[in-house]
Amino acid sequence: METYYDKQYSLLKILLIWFLATAPMFVMAYWLAPAVGRYLDVPDDVPAFLVFWPFMILGLVWQFILSLIIVYREYGNIRWTTIRKRMWYNLPKEPTSGRYNKKLFLWAIPFIVISIGSMFIVIPDVLSILVPASDNLPQYNLNQFMSPEYKGAWWLFGLVLLTIPFNYFLGEEFLFRGILLPKMRGVFGKSDWFFNGVIFAFYHLHKPHGILHQVIFAGFILAFPARRFRSNWMAVIIHGIEGLIAIIIVLSIIL
Repeated sequence: METYYDKQYSLLKILLIWFLATAPMFVMAYWLAPAVGRYLDVPDDVPAFLVFWPFMILGLVWQFILSLIIVYREYGNIRWTTIRKRMWYNLPKEPTSGRYNKKLFLWAIPFIVISIGSMFIVIPDVLSILVPASDNLPQYNLNQFMSPEYKGAWWLFGLVLLTIPFNYFLGEEFLFRGILLPKMRGVFGKSDWFFNGVIFAFYHLHKPHGILHQVIFAGFILAFPARRFRSNWMAVIIHGIEGLIAIIIVLSIIL
């Protein structure tokens, strides 16, 4: 029997929530950040990501706020007990018996290995092939800071530490796996985890050249274990490995 917490979303509602998360990032990436860069007369040799980064954090904070608004509208409160039940922030459940079992967290290990391995898989940049002009879009990645001038720039480390909790827990995971994934089965059936990965991929319109990679891997790596074990801590742990990698990259730049 469907419980109050299990009532499913319509396709329109899923797409609306996706839009509310995606549109701000898109606008800040391609209009607001470049406009601020021009207004401040930022030199061309300064990484575009440096100007966009604070806006990206704001976008992630907005996803957290949006998630809380949705929970409040649905249940009338934002207590942790409500959030935990609504968003599956509980111990993993055995798929057959439904029993909570902390040992199931070990299943995160193979998905972490696959996640790290996927970073080394080269996938053709279909966007560049189909739309060559897309290469002129601003590029946002940490590799732009791979320069001797950022040695000792500890403020970069501060930005990473500020970004991580919202990127891998309170922002993207809160909204896409916490809010959306539990409510997508009514539209997509047992393929809900795959389509959760698809909409998560297309949320990354602010980094469009990596969308195909996200389509191929995000659903299986993040949404599948969360759905399989009905625990979004699985997705947080697996996705959070990227945060550790970001720390390593930034420390290598600073040191």
